[in-house]
Amino acid sequence: MAFRIPQRFEVFSDCKGFSFNGLINSVGKFTCTCSIARFKLDNLLTACCFDLRTNGVCSCQYDFVIAESEDIKNSLPVDATIKSRATKAAALALECRAALYAGSIAKYGAMTPLVSLPGDIVGIPANKSQEYYTKALSAANEIIDGKAGAYKLYNSIPNLSENFAAIFYDKTTSNKESIFVEDFKAYAGKTHSYTVNTQPFSQSEEAANSDAGRLNPSLNLVQSYEKLDNTFSPIETINSDGTPVYYSLITDVFKNRDARLAATVILPGESFKGKLVDVWAGYILSNGTVFTAANSSVLRALPGTTENVQVVGSDGPVDGLAFRTQTGFYNRKYLDPIPQSGTRGRGSDLPFIRYRYAEILLNAAEASFELGNFTKASFFINQVRSRAGFTIPITLNSDNGFDRIANERRVELAFEGHFLFDMKRWRIANSVWDGSKMTITDLRSNIGVATKRNTQPFGLLPYKYFNPGNINHGKWLFKEVLPGKVTGALSFRNGNYYSQIDPLAIIANPKLLKQPNQ
Repeated sequence: MAFRIPQRFEVFSDCKGFSFNGLINSVGKFTCTCSIARFKLDNLLTACCFDLRTNGVCSCQYDFVIAESEDIKNSLPVDATIKSRATKAAALALECRAALYAGSIAKYGAMTPLVSLPGDIVGIPANKSQEYYTKALSAANEIIDGKAGAYKLYNSIPNLSENFAAIFYDKTTSNKESIFVEDFKAYAGKTHSYTVNTQPFSQSEEAANSDAGRLNPSLNLVQSYEKLDNTFSPIETINSDGTPVYYSLITDVFKNRDARLAATVILPGESFKGKLVDVWAGYILSNGTVFTAANSSVLRALPGTTENVQVVGSDGPVDGLAFRTQTGFYNRKYLDPIPQSGTRGRGSDLPFIRYRYAEILLNAAEASFELGNFTKASFFINQVRSRAGFTIPITLNSDNGFDRIANERRVELAFEGHFLFDMKRWRIANSVWDGSKMTITDLRSNIGVATKRNTQPFGLLPYKYFNPGNINHGKWLFKEVLPGKVTGALSFRNGNYYSQIDPLAIIANPKLLKQPNQ
């Protein structure tokens, strides 16, 4: 009779691989032992001080995660309805991501030669990149081909923006996109405060609106969502002659863009929980001056009138005013539409998705691209784009492929914990966050380029035009601004590619080394 390891040990292996993968992404190389070790008490400290310099480069750790996933995958359930327990698809998704990260570090590590230590303790040899990309693609294909369960892109709602938003709040078994989630349950001692902290101010369900609006998406992100003709373009605020562009509706400025934009970001003029989110910065008078107030409760009479009226949105933006948007946008992804989910007493029980099918498709696209199969890469990426409303497929090639894949990951996976690690594994974080302040020209140029500077978060402020008798009276115009609280610029140094090892740990184990440039 064949001996079968109890499934609880397979689940442990999956959890171990998941934890180790997070460690590698943060600290790079670390020493692990998977065998039972026996030490004498009088020699315990010396015996436990493993030497990184004799334990191989950090590819060994990625190899461990990949091997663990391979070892257990066929002993785990093949069931797309299981979301918060280890499954074959969860193991493969972990393997796919780990192999993709390893391949990236191997290929692009040479871009940051200063991120190194003697003996190649950090980094992965460049000649291993193809091996890892092949493993990433193989793991992705097992999921895509249905060998791990019937996973697919979520397509249940005709409105494409509502459909994308629902991926993150549909907890029913009909949601076959999520592969592995951290689940929560209301009134059972396990909820979170994401909706409490990020809901629009005017819709805060906390007493006296005491918490809201803590996460404001930037205009930098918003303009990364393409137009539906596959072109990148800044938000159109001025004409070629420098005059403002006027819009009849506040939402018109965002028309004909990627459907994922309105599903990821609450835009001015949009609604949440069936109520309008009141975002506008004030009036622009005929002479170009701004007419506004420090709070929406402060009513003022417009020039030439006697009636006191609201002159700024109840949801902002008011520069520096707590709980109101500072950028003109609120976050939508992962906001819970259920009543009382925005209260501290109940909280939200929406799951946080750790792996989903769209990421697998994008991983497959990237791995195929890096392996030189542009046709396959295009096939995978266009599946994701089609759901977002794009009807014209794009063709990836050696010139546009990297930038296209990088931007697609940015907009599809926004606020899901990928962007920082993507910048790090491609070794472009020090270029994107180079410590230099940005101008409006910087903001509006090179959209869709992976290495575009992104050191300061800009906002987009909507204004009503007040000029009675003028053809544009009552219409909307917009201004790109840098919020007043943004005074510095993000600087990613070479020492940030790996997280710091606690100095006390180095004192305790003299065989540990400081990370590069730390």
